[in-house]
Amino acid sequence: MRYSSAHRFVFRADGNPIIGLGHLMRLLALADMLRGPASGVFVICEPSAAIVQLVRDAGWAIHALPGGQPRAAEATWLANNFLRPTDVLVLDGYDFTLAYQQCLRKSGCGLVYVDDLKAWPVVADVLINHSPGIISTDYELLNRSQLLLGPAFSLLRRPFFNAAAPPQPATAYTSALLCFGGADPLRLTTRTLEALLELPYFQRLSVVTGSAFGDVATLQALASQHPTRSIMLHQNVSAAALADLLQTHTLAVVPASTVLIEALVLGRPVITGYYADNQRALADYVHTHQQAFSAGNFADLAGNSLLTALSQGMHFLANSTRQPYIDHLQIDLLRATITRLLSR
Repeated sequence: MRYSSAHRFVFRADGNPIIGLGHLMRLLALADMLRGPASGVFVICEPSAAIVQLVRDAGWAIHALPGGQPRAAEATWLANNFLRPTDVLVLDGYDFTLAYQQCLRKSGCGLVYVDDLKAWPVVADVLINHSPGIISTDYELLNRSQLLLGPAFSLLRRPFFNAAAPPQPATAYTSALLCFGGADPLRLTTRTLEALLELPYFQRLSVVTGSAFGDVATLQALASQHPTRSIMLHQNVSAAALADLLQTHTLAVVPASTVLIEALVLGRPVITGYYADNQRALADYVHTHQQAFSAGNFADLAGNSLLTALSQGMHFLANSTRQPYIDHLQIDLLRATITRLLSR
């Protein structure tokens, strides 16, 4: 079906050093899956110059919202001044409450809600929660929402679902990739790199950070203190580059966020954990189902306790038959379900 120029996908998410970039990266992945039938615009509150560039480099327009206004005022302005009945709005964030959603529906737009909190009733046309173990009764639905639940609907960037592979057999640990997201507000990257440098196995270490990361100088100092190790610092890497890094290191150490799912889809051995409440369920799930090792709460681990957790993780991965995270991705169904909203 051909759509008019009036049809738009509108992607509403935020990203900054406090909340990280996870919501924004998920919607960039979804936007790439939806590319083609309609134009698209990202709506972001006070985006930094780096985030503006990130969105534009992906080929999307961006509209900046002012900061400091209540969510209710934001929703009213979007419904009255920005959204069109021909739009499909996609929400991904911590505080897009029922009242916020209901206000936006007054514009007549279609609504897709990406959620992993299960914190309030939902009025969206389509609800996506790609966490494992989710069932329909976890939600109170106030509309005839179509549910896309579970890892089969993971919001993955193209290089990851194109290179999906079963778990790879354990090998000698000689290299490790460390990535705590684009912002890492708790500075867990530095702490974990220090611990990995205490282990003799790793001759090659790569660290991935984003534009919102504020401790690059410390990482550079650590690298200079270990001239016999290959320590590479990567900032603002593309999806293709991150997929390549994950595939060319024998171990990944990442939190239970999108980057964990990306690593597991590629079949990589992973030590994970959490530092935010909404990450804990995923960390526990992959550990219980022998898909990865969870070190627990990274925020509580430092010094010897972190070193012990990393050593336990390597032993677990070397002596366990890891299970696949996803049996079959449902990219086509995900795309078709959302695109149908353009012709409602």
